[in-house]
Amino acid sequence: MGKIFGIITDGERYLWKIMRNYMPRWTIFLFDEIIVALSFISLWLFRDNIAAIPSEHFAFKFLLAISVFSLTSMAFRTYHGVVRFSTMVDLKKLSNATIAATIVYLGVALLCTYTNIEGHHDIEFNFWFPIVLGMMVVAGQFIFRFTVRSFFETFEHNANTNNNNKIRAFILGSDYDSVLLANYLSSDRTSPYLPVAFIAFKSNQVGKVVNGMPILSSAKGLSKHMADFNVQTLLLYKAQLDAMPKEFYDRCIVEGLELLMVSMFTKYNENDGTNPPLINKIKIEDLLGRNAIVMNREKIEDQFDGQTILITGAAGSIGSEMARQITQFNCKELILVDQAETPLNDLWLELAGAGIKFSIKPIIANVTNPVKMRQIFEIARPSMVFHAAAYKHVPMMEFHPSTAVVTNVGGTKIVADLSVEYGVKRFVMVSTDKAVNPTNVMGATKRAAEMYIQSLALKQIAKEVENPTQFVTTRFGNVLGSNGSVVPLFKRQIETGGPVTVTHRDITRYFMTIPEACSLVLEAGCTGTGGEIYIFDMGEAVKIYDLAEKMIRLSGKIPHKDIKIVETGLRPGEKLFEELLATAENTRPTYHKKVMIANVQKCDYDAVAPEIKEMLYVSNKYVYPTDVVRLLKKLIPEFKSQNSEYEKLDHENDN
Repeated sequence: MGKIFGIITDGERYLWKIMRNYMPRWTIFLFDEIIVALSFISLWLFRDNIAAIPSEHFAFKFLLAISVFSLTSMAFRTYHGVVRFSTMVDLKKLSNATIAATIVYLGVALLCTYTNIEGHHDIEFNFWFPIVLGMMVVAGQFIFRFTVRSFFETFEHNANTNNNNKIRAFILGSDYDSVLLANYLSSDRTSPYLPVAFIAFKSNQVGKVVNGMPILSSAKGLSKHMADFNVQTLLLYKAQLDAMPKEFYDRCIVEGLELLMVSMFTKYNENDGTNPPLINKIKIEDLLGRNAIVMNREKIEDQFDGQTILITGAAGSIGSEMARQITQFNCKELILVDQAETPLNDLWLELAGAGIKFSIKPIIANVTNPVKMRQIFEIARPSMVFHAAAYKHVPMMEFHPSTAVVTNVGGTKIVADLSVEYGVKRFVMVSTDKAVNPTNVMGATKRAAEMYIQSLALKQIAKEVENPTQFVTTRFGNVLGSNGSVVPLFKRQIETGGPVTVTHRDITRYFMTIPEACSLVLEAGCTGTGGEIYIFDMGEAVKIYDLAEKMIRLSGKIPHKDIKIVETGLRPGEKLFEELLATAENTRPTYHKKVMIANVQKCDYDAVAPEIKEMLYVSNKYVYPTDVVRLLKKLIPEFKSQNSEYEKLDHENDN
């Protein structure tokens, strides 16, 4: 009676518990054989009622049928499955077992009919009897399994619904993948989600029913659908998110419909039921419409075996992620160098608590201090150096060019020179796309650092140095979530209610994730032979204004309504579009179709080193900033300032 009123009684709960916990294989086997027995008896009685001559030898034929079907059932293990989770795989087993039993039964029937046994008495069979019996048996066993499965699904659905144990959800679309997801979630007791309907953009699908769930229109009545089905969650795939109309996204936010993205869901494997979907909140990375580049870790794993690795700027966004990824390899020792005490301590505690087997040593030091850095190289004797230490905030370095030169150029020079002196095998520098045709001091200092280490690499080749240090540069765009990224700034502004500030409506940038950037640094750095600048296909540039709108929607707000977006104007040294290659450069391919090597103009050490030396001397004297920038422009002719007080230096020689 409980089910009639939608209420689950204690007696029904007890019955369900018994069926769930006490249905071993022998009971399934017994039920299957009972179905064989009932099918045989029914068919026997039916035959006798329509035939003029009654059948004979009931006991022999009955025992023969039971024996044959039992043997094939054991041979095909049809009773090994969990009945309440029966799938097409189980039905195929039943069909194969029944076909085999029918063939064996028919063979015995032919043998008995045309062979004289029991003295002079033949046992005759009707040859249609085994065939019809097999059809009845397989139908009965099908019905048994799906009756049990239906009972459990109905009961668990009612239990979950009445106890509010599951989150009721809509599923976007009604295509194959969406239906597959709905079927999986409906049948999975452990899933926290209960699909109740599909939301479709195609009008010709609206009003239809799939697996008992209606297809609703996305065009209108969204709030009514949510109220009727008591739903506040919508599940969707990445491809659906990319193709979703902006208006529908806004309506979902206005109506309070939470969007969750399904990922890592392969086609449901009916053999073992593995590969469950991962359902998470949408991240800003999901809204960029870009596929991450996956690097081949196995290709570089042997490069780290037994090696001492040194990372400068280890407490920063890039340095810390490189440290995390390097700990996956079998290193000898990992040296973490940074001048920021607290973040370095946090990283050290994180890695120490991760059960890393090799030694990890944090060292507080500034890469611009040659004495301290020499001490580190003298004691640690690193075989690989990843140089990520740098100042990277464009407007700040525009105000402090001396500091930018001392750290970004001088620090790189100190670490690079020590790497050559102490026989480091590889030196990998983290650069930026702002070094291409730089328009600001920060980008120019990074380009100067690139030029120095490349000239140092060529100097070793010219002098035929035995086992030279291999200098490699990796150049990429903005990193999502890094300290210098706009994403953390936008998040803070959104959390405080806005406004979100964008320097220019048309400004664009390339983006990647921190793990992806660090994978590029590790792999490209370890596969280079020396002097290369690695770049890679970062997809389409992202409009910062659009990124701001997406992040506002992602927070559950409406752009320009709940949170305003304000244009503040380009900051000093900032340009609208970033480049990955200078105009005088071209590229050559690598083993990875997304990774390229820039054919940059070669830099002569004897020409570059004196200018670097003079630039550092002037920077350390703390003279006027224009003197430092003037030397940068002398070293890097393509450095043309934009939106900066240093633009006047570009016109000094015009007359």
